[in-house]
Amino acid sequence: MSENNNNNNQNYNYDNNGLLGGLLLATGVLIGAAATLLIKENRPKKAGLVLETAKTRLGQKGNVVGSWIDYDSIEYDLFEDKPLVYIGGVTVENAEGRLQYQFASDIYTGELIDYYLINQNN
Repeated sequence: MSENNNNNNQNYNYDNNGLLGGLLLATGVLIGAAATLLIKENRPKKAGLVLETAKTRLGQKGNVVGSWIDYDSIEYDLFEDKPLVYIGGVTVENAEGRLQYQFASDIYTGELIDYYLINQNN
């Protein structure tokens, strides 16, 4: 009978080790996934993708006929917190003529922070 009790205790230990191992594995996977998301959110977007976002937004004002972006980010002094931005430009053509806009986009989100008309050719 004591041999049977030893077998039950050994099975119990194996079950606990398996449960503990599974719990540690799941915890590691969750920590890894959270770290990956955090790193992706804090990585600058590629300037080309930011330019495409700006073209889509400013393209609502007419047909995009030209665009450019500076691949070097700068601090945007217009705001107190001085976010890092890409500076670029988009030229659109519509019924009013050719409109040239300059823009500033956040390098982390790609969000258009500011834009303004710099030239209008009729």
